[in-house]
Amino acid sequence: MIQPANIPADSSTVIGDDSMRKNKYFMGISLGTPPVFNLVTIDTGSTLSWVQCKNCQIKCYDQAAKAGQIFNPYNSSTYSKVGCSTEACNGMHMDLAVEYGCVEEDDTCIYSLRYGSGEYSVGYLGKDRLTLASNRSIDNFIFGCGEDNLYNGVNAGIIGFGTKSYSFFNQVCQQTDYTAFSYCFPRDHENEGSVTIGPYARDINLMWTKLIYYNHKPAYAIQQLDMMVNGIRLEIDPYIYISKMTIVDSGTADTYILSPVFDALDKAMTKEMQAKGYTRGWDERRICFISNSGSANWNDFPTVEMKLIRSTLKLPVENAFYESSNNVICSTFLPDDAGVRGVQMLGNRAVRSFKLVFDIQAMNFGFKARAC
Repeated sequence: MIQPANIPADSSTVIGDDSMRKNKYFMGISLGTPPVFNLVTIDTGSTLSWVQCKNCQIKCYDQAAKAGQIFNPYNSSTYSKVGCSTEACNGMHMDLAVEYGCVEEDDTCIYSLRYGSGEYSVGYLGKDRLTLASNRSIDNFIFGCGEDNLYNGVNAGIIGFGTKSYSFFNQVCQQTDYTAFSYCFPRDHENEGSVTIGPYARDINLMWTKLIYYNHKPAYAIQQLDMMVNGIRLEIDPYIYISKMTIVDSGTADTYILSPVFDALDKAMTKEMQAKGYTRGWDERRICFISNSGSANWNDFPTVEMKLIRSTLKLPVENAFYESSNNVICSTFLPDDAGVRGVQMLGNRAVRSFKLVFDIQAMNFGFKARAC
């Protein structure tokens, strides 16, 4: 996965496992000395990494055995707490809008993370040796040791790929000679994907658009300019698209678009599908179709294209739609007010099996369909 400078990067395996959490993707890391294996969620939409710790005392969750042992910092000879007056503590508090968090008796920095889903993790900021799939290690890796975790999964925690210096990506990338990461999430559990940090394979089939830092949030974004269904532009003022950027969020399943865009997309999709004998579902916030003949034909479903700066993201039918239940096929798009109002997000359903490249050094975002 990670290589020292001047050595090409290699990859770590990425898996999906609904028994641990649906619509999330995981990679393996090891923390401490001796190393403790943990399976963690890959999240490009957040920065601070955390795992559930053995001294969890307030709100804890049952961690699956295949996600690894719950990390016990007191069993690691290389673990240390991050002090309250350190740059790491102060920077994290400022970024997360935490006014103050410190246990003064033993000079320990407290972190507090809250996600758009309502989940959260609170605990101590610590440092320890991080060992990667390639058996290379990074000393003094900064992460959260969770003692109060409202979390709906049973894996070990979340690994943040966000833009701040203390993210997993930025801490690991210091040992590579190129600032970039790439991944491919498999469409089903029969296949494996991969994640790479550092130099990536240059592919002439990759499409490129501009990569943007998203305002005050520690996230990566792209700019949408237009949208088409079966090659026909949506009936909407194009200036609406450029009013907001779109966060690329690997930890979110659905793709959230502004409500006026969603309404126009709904109208266009429904027109196409009703002409082929499908009935629109009753849920106004989710575009679903039921075949009047009793059997859905994936060839009936329209193509969806998102025009970006310098390129167009063309979604294969299996990325634009998914089977919600027997013969009920739903779009991967939701209105922004079904998530965080005013925030657009490109979720992982729309880009499963795509190779995605976050080239931070050149500030470009690359994509290629059906890569894994």
